[in-house]
Amino acid sequence: MIRRIQKTVILSLFLLWLVLTGLWAASVAGYVLHTAAMAVGLLFAVVMAVGVPEFISRPLSRVAETAEKIAEGDLSKTIPVYEIDEVGKLAQSFNQMAQRLRGTLSLVTEEKNRMQAILDSMADGVIASDGETRVILINPVMEEAFGLNEEGSIGKTVLEVVRDYELDRLFRQALDSGRPVKQELRFLTPEARLFRVHLTPLRGAQSGVVALFRDITERRRLEEMRTEFVANASHELRTPLTSIRGFLEALRDGALDEPETARHFLTIIEEETRRLSDLVDDLLKLATVEERRNLFLRQPIELPELIQRAVEMFEYRARQQGVRLDVALPPDLPPVTGDANLLSQVFINLLDNAVKFTEKGEITVQARKANGGVTVDVSDTGIGIAPEHLPRIFERFYRADKSRAADLGSTGLGLAIVKHIVEGHGGNLMVHSKPEKGSTFSVFLPGP
Repeated sequence: MIRRIQKTVILSLFLLWLVLTGLWAASVAGYVLHTAAMAVGLLFAVVMAVGVPEFISRPLSRVAETAEKIAEGDLSKTIPVYEIDEVGKLAQSFNQMAQRLRGTLSLVTEEKNRMQAILDSMADGVIASDGETRVILINPVMEEAFGLNEEGSIGKTVLEVVRDYELDRLFRQALDSGRPVKQELRFLTPEARLFRVHLTPLRGAQSGVVALFRDITERRRLEEMRTEFVANASHELRTPLTSIRGFLEALRDGALDEPETARHFLTIIEEETRRLSDLVDDLLKLATVEERRNLFLRQPIELPELIQRAVEMFEYRARQQGVRLDVALPPDLPPVTGDANLLSQVFINLLDNAVKFTEKGEITVQARKANGGVTVDVSDTGIGIAPEHLPRIFERFYRADKSRAADLGSTGLGLAIVKHIVEGHGGNLMVHSKPEKGSTFSVFLPGP
């Protein structure tokens, strides 16, 4: 800058010398030279008024314009440097600053993208708030679980966004205590769901809280099912064992000396033993099916042959009960893919139930092509199932008619086994039933 001013001063003195020389020449040479000298003076004034300020201010204007662009976020601009003077050094400093800002901004953007990718890939919901419990971040899992929108939630309080006073209390507790807080909360989203919420206060210049929401609804449901299963299994095992023990004690205490009584007791013990054996077998089958659910064999199966073998197993028993057993299978039935042994168990269990709960009626097995697979209907004209029992009949140990099912030797696991096998093959199972009108179980199995 100083050099530019020095050059400008030297140029101005030179022009002034020319003007003074012109004036002297005018006094000597007369009127013409005087007029020329005046013109040179006027030219000097114009040059000094226009050229010199422009000569000095243009580099500074470029610096100012580039600084404004950088301030607006455009870091791609640079200032051309023509000369290493004070203005040139200033331009170089601005260019270096813009380059460093570009590098810093690139690192910040990369880190932000990395953090966003981590949040987007998390299986748990996340909400972050500032020291006033105003939301500053929500990840996609939280948006989906609670039906929220990040853009519409940012800046609002947690209470306004989630509308749960207990969660708001936990946020404030974490802020006030500065310690993590854990608790299980139930939300309507819109169905009831259970979350384990872990709130961690932020440490640093700015206070806030990060809350992690883990959906444990399914886990809790499975825990309850396991507890219920153990209780039911214990009860089902205890009943025949108690009966067997009681009759054995009676035989030991003297009933063995009475042939008719002893024979009757032994018959009951045999029935209870068979019932206990059936229960254990069904428990093992259910455990095997659940364990192999994702490891079923995938082989083409011709259903007519498989269904016919299952029907033959119950023909004699059906005739003994006065039940007519009909089979209607079209000749062009396409094959399905699956495990033949397990699918055979499906139709054996369905036919077993149909025969058990039908007296002097009719059982029909029909099949048809449907949606790229095959649907098999097992229908009976038996006692049927009341509407209130239909949603639960595929649960383990659930019996619609407990007294009659127990008399018929039902373990309460047959339909649960059927459901697991069918769903494990990618199919589905439906039931339609009316009390005293009969039931129809429809099994859909996908094709190859």
